[in-house]
Amino acid sequence: MIGVVEIPESGAEIDVFESALLLPVPASEKNMILMEDRDGTNVQRLTASAVVCQVGGRTVIKDRKIKIDLFLTDARLALACSKYDKGGGWVGGAGVMIVANSVSKARAAMRSRGKMLVGQVRYPWIQKVGFSSKTGWASEEKLIFHETTKGGATALTLTLPKNIDSSLIAAEVARRLARYRLGSEQLGASTREQLEQLSEAQPPDAIASGDKESYFTILDPRFVDEDSARIVPAKV
Repeated sequence: MIGVVEIPESGAEIDVFESALLLPVPASEKNMILMEDRDGTNVQRLTASAVVCQVGGRTVIKDRKIKIDLFLTDARLALACSKYDKGGGWVGGAGVMIVANSVSKARAAMRSRGKMLVGQVRYPWIQKVGFSSKTGWASEEKLIFHETTKGGATALTLTLPKNIDSSLIAAEVARRLARYRLGSEQLGASTREQLEQLSEAQPPDAIASGDKESYFTILDPRFVDEDSARIVPAKV
């Protein structure tokens, strides 16, 4: 879901679909990734200033005061950061730098030119997508994802600029997620009904007093692996 990966040499022949199943393929440009056909043309660009990843309740990645580019596409929320903290930002050392610690054969064959911090949350994986809105000068706008990986329950939190309403972004993720899954999976009646409702999701009018986070919860998410990463809508 998130890790430091090698940047392919410029001009290399790459099967982006197979190479980006678990982690995006970095582009040669700073803070950029290679897009897939299923990403579509309606790509919303955002930035984040911090990332925290927890696996099984343990923080394994925490990096702040950096510039992360976010890509909200028709298939995933992806991130890229060329200038990341190569030392202190990685809680627990190099052994936990790669959460999704396996790569496809297509990716393993690439020749590289440097490294980039990249990550993604594919829509079939998402159990919950949530937000935390700023409540004052010292608070922050945050976008939060929950999935299940080989290491256990995983949470990815991104800090957004204060002029961005994280509730609007979370609702947009929910809508795109719902459309993607409705067009690509055989679903039970209750799951289909919920996703049809989520396809028109709007931010809540208010959050209950005392709540720091609010979520859209999704029924029957997929486990994070290469098989679930290959799920595509029928039109793709």
